[in-house]
Amino acid sequence: MDTDHSQPQPEDSAVPVTRRPLRLSVLLFVGILVAGSTALGFYYYYVYSPPLIAAEIFMDAMEAQSRELLRSHVLIRVGDDSDDLREPTEVEIEVLLTDRFERGRILDQRRREGSTRTYNSLVYREPDGQVYALLVTEFEGSYHVVVPDTPMSDRQLYLWDYVWTN
Repeated sequence: MDTDHSQPQPEDSAVPVTRRPLRLSVLLFVGILVAGSTALGFYYYYVYSPPLIAAEIFMDAMEAQSRELLRSHVLIRVGDDSDDLREPTEVEIEVLLTDRFERGRILDQRRREGSTRTYNSLVYREPDGQVYALLVTEFEGSYHVVVPDTPMSDRQLYLWDYVWTN
């Protein structure tokens, strides 16, 4: 077969178009999803979860009327504007246990930076629907529920007043 080379062949475009394979795009997308979900898992495990676990232990101790658990997982905040914390006395533990405890629900978590420590305000809804804050902070390597030395709530000693804003 003879081909006629006398006529010039039309050239394609001056810039060649390269297409990336579809599987590279899919692999990149899957990789981003895996990295993002891993990062969220670490965030939940190390940042978001510890205050929730401390609140869960506190509520279990209140339901079980466990003085030892309360003694090891509750701190008393001295003064309204102070960041000073102390261990609860036996009398304060007894006062905590005098009122009937009904487990509420934690709706949200807000972090607040204090002058010397970070507080986690757990937005806490009581069974009757009223909303308060349950304060949790890290102290000596573990998280504790913080109870005010003077009651901030008329209902329970361990609750803090909370203004619901969106």
